[in-house]
Amino acid sequence: MMNNTILADGRWSGIHGIGRFSTEVLSRLKQADILTEGPHPLSLQNIIWQTRQLHRYKKKYKIFFTPGFNPVIYSPIPFVLTVHDLIHWHLPESTSFSKKMYYHFLIKPSILRAHTILTVSDYSKKTILEWANIPENKVVNVSCGISQTLTKEGPKHTPGYPYLLHVGNASKAHKNVARLLQAFANVKIDSRLRCVFTGEFSPELNQLVKKCHLENRIVIQQNLSDSVLAEYYRGAEAVVFPSLYEGFGLSILEGMACGVPVITSNVTSMPEIAGDAAILVDPMRVDSITEGIEKILGDTALRMELIERGLKRAASFSWDKTAAITQKALEN
Repeated sequence: MMNNTILADGRWSGIHGIGRFSTEVLSRLKQADILTEGPHPLSLQNIIWQTRQLHRYKKKYKIFFTPGFNPVIYSPIPFVLTVHDLIHWHLPESTSFSKKMYYHFLIKPSILRAHTILTVSDYSKKTILEWANIPENKVVNVSCGISQTLTKEGPKHTPGYPYLLHVGNASKAHKNVARLLQAFANVKIDSRLRCVFTGEFSPELNQLVKKCHLENRIVIQQNLSDSVLAEYYRGAEAVVFPSLYEGFGLSILEGMACGVPVITSNVTSMPEIAGDAAILVDPMRVDSITEGIEKILGDTALRMELIERGLKRAASFSWDKTAAITQKALEN
């Protein structure tokens, strides 16, 4: 571990969200060695472990890069931190007193000490600048890309019924699945229509399913590989993603790349990512979500137009581009 100039934290790597960003970017970095073992990057014991690692390698590397927002309390070398969003600070449904304290006493000081902050949307950049009160040139929007397996071409999931698809951690409050379930129950187009979720439901969501009489219309499919997920995207009538808060919202682009119309929210970063290629709804209003679903299912011409726009929109994002911007930020 002596020939490269970048020490990168690989402990975030995984399938979705920050894990996806980490996997895709780190696999493309040049002149980088990857840390793969150690405590969870957000754990308190990580602060001591990480400090020891940075001290150990201080003469071997020019910069430390983390694709997540693990706090760096002390570093003998410059470091680059990635802050994808400030959801745990801004959104009441996703925060707590302990999270607020964690952000205030650990994350913000790390941002102030960092050489550069990376983020994934102009919206997130704006919120970070305002929250941390730092110079604009210290935050770089590197955006996100799309897995090469998530394309329009390929087999489709054909379960024998039409379905909407929601990709994400359904139990997280900001994903707004409770309102989506209520909206889905009100859709008046096709009683055969089902809603497929890729994340496990909380007990509260399961109770809501029963209350809305949706037991036979909700399907949960977890732990899908990229290739199988692509089949689910391609087979869907539409992707529904009425989140309350996103730093980016990968499933918006993933649905578009697979040739599926998308319904998403008109708040935070989602209009920025969707552009003119999706139906935007008010995520706080059940009737707005219902109207969006009925509109996209009932208007064939609109569907075709959104699919065409979506494919063009998705094509403008790539992990190669994200990695290149990241590499430049690490070398500056």
